[in-house]
Amino acid sequence: MSTTEERVKDIYKNYIEIICPYIIQCELLDNEFPIEILNEIRAIFTHLSKYYISDDISIKGKNLSKAESHIKRAILDCYKYLCYAYEDKYKEFEITYKKVDLSLIDNGEFLPKVIEGHKEALALMLDARKSDLVINSDDETNVDDSYKKYESAFNKYSSVYEFINSSYKKLESLRKRFVLKDVFAIGGWIIGIIGILISIIF
Repeated sequence: MSTTEERVKDIYKNYIEIICPYIIQCELLDNEFPIEILNEIRAIFTHLSKYYISDDISIKGKNLSKAESHIKRAILDCYKYLCYAYEDKYKEFEITYKKVDLSLIDNGEFLPKVIEGHKEALALMLDARKSDLVINSDDETNVDDSYKKYESAFNKYSSVYEFINSSYKKLESLRKRFVLKDVFAIGGWIIGIIGILISIIF
């Protein structure tokens, strides 16, 4: 069983090694720092401060447990807001390549993988969101269940995002081909119109 100091060390470790990198990722993807995560961080360090200031073992124990609970909730919120950011990025992806035939990438294997992956990620996210509606959602058992669901959704969204990013060169190369195709088509259409006008005038 962990000693209290080991538990405190784990709190700091989780903050530095898990929460901080996720916050950076959130800021890079979404250009903002979710206030909910900030509130959890404030709560963590408030309870840690009370833990260190107090000489009462009972009070120290309660505040340490509360700090651990808020660490878990902070990570859960990181998962949640990264899922939102990934969903926004997926929508941007759809808009960017709307006029591109993505079935031409990787012998037709790319598009089904992306669509199915996103479908799974969205389903996992919807299931996780439902866990927020549980009446006694503050109960630790429900928090653990919600944590696992958001973690699963995050992992799936992350894999879809990375898969799309790994194909960026192929996507852009194909997009440029379709842009040129549209340019030539419009150019041909304009030339045809000009030809008709010239024949009418002369």
